[in-house]
Amino acid sequence: MRKHSQSGLTRRSLIGSGIGAAVGFASWQSRAATPAKVRVGAINPSSGVLAFPGQACVRGIDVGAKFAKEKFGIELQIIHADTQSRPENGRIAAENLIRQGCTVLIGAWDSGATISALQAAEAAKVPMVVHIASATQVTSQGFTEVFRYYPTSLTIVRKSLMELKSLLSSIKDAPTSAVVMHLNNTMGQSTAASIDQAWKEVEVPLRIAEYIPYDERAKDLSVEVAKAKASGADALVSVTRVNDAIMIIRECTKQGWNPKMIFSPNSNGAQDKAYYDALGKYGDGAILSTLWYNPKAPDAAAILKRFASDYPNDWVDGNSGCAFEAVQIVADAVSRAGSSESAAIHAALKATDMTPILMSSGKIKFDANGQNMGSDVTILQGQNGKPRVVAPQSVAEAALQYPLVPFNSR
Repeated sequence: MRKHSQSGLTRRSLIGSGIGAAVGFASWQSRAATPAKVRVGAINPSSGVLAFPGQACVRGIDVGAKFAKEKFGIELQIIHADTQSRPENGRIAAENLIRQGCTVLIGAWDSGATISALQAAEAAKVPMVVHIASATQVTSQGFTEVFRYYPTSLTIVRKSLMELKSLLSSIKDAPTSAVVMHLNNTMGQSTAASIDQAWKEVEVPLRIAEYIPYDERAKDLSVEVAKAKASGADALVSVTRVNDAIMIIRECTKQGWNPKMIFSPNSNGAQDKAYYDALGKYGDGAILSTLWYNPKAPDAAAILKRFASDYPNDWVDGNSGCAFEAVQIVADAVSRAGSSESAAIHAALKATDMTPILMSSGKIKFDANGQNMGSDVTILQGQNGKPRVVAPQSVAEAALQYPLVPFNSR
């Protein structure tokens, strides 16, 4: 496994695509005269409480740069910056990357850090492709440099709840009520508000008993889980990152709470390898909605092979997949722009109209606010120590397992 050194916000840098032809990738001709090299700043939480997904994004970006070299004939010099899982560091990272000559940015995973970084991008007129960050504010505050690939929290929650409603109609002895446990940060609050709105719109046949917020830096969630258990709800809807998702399952096991279903719309956790490594058999059963890769995409086999070769101890998930796709969006724009200048790349990004290279997410086109208009969600469930696709039926690789096997009988 290749390791990435870290030394602060801006010194973690490497050439993402200066290596020769990647094994397994076919050759493509460049579609236009392209610049010899483009500096791309990549902002992610590579350390701190969000390190697991942040490092997955780093992997996706680096493999994505190699692939872009082959597909578009463009050498992307990736310069990584670590926000250290602090939202306020998004702007600091973006400013430093721009000073180093980056003419386009990718970032920043966390919604708070993304909004912070966009302030710097806006001031410098440097376009920023948002690979992951779902808070509505990212594309509702008038930023002109934002191009968000990921759906808004309301969009992904609404589509997720439609899939949940369909799943509920297909099972016997379905739950009747749910408690919502959610992070009390920008992403968590936005998603909780989206759940509240979309739950009514979709008419999910479950009563929401209570909303229980918690701090993302909490070291113990025993009080919150006890409160969820006391609500009498027989389903848990959770809005988590991986660390707190692990804590919640451990507390459910300790306290003997066995909801019939755990469903996480617009969340991390149950897709992360770290979640299964930490929980073992207790990690199975949780259901998650996310953007996921399309195993039937024309180049999927070659891309997955490259990931496996470069990172044999990790797997491709929604984080690394979205980060990979963001690099392809940048490369496509640079190819059409024929320039490494920010203004030309910005104009090309506005005209983007491309089919995803790896992800199962619909056509990529940005509206006037910089929001990608295509967004399909995939429903995963932890089975045998790994997330498996259970919906929609057109791409399902496994059947839904219901109800959740009680933790104390595993």
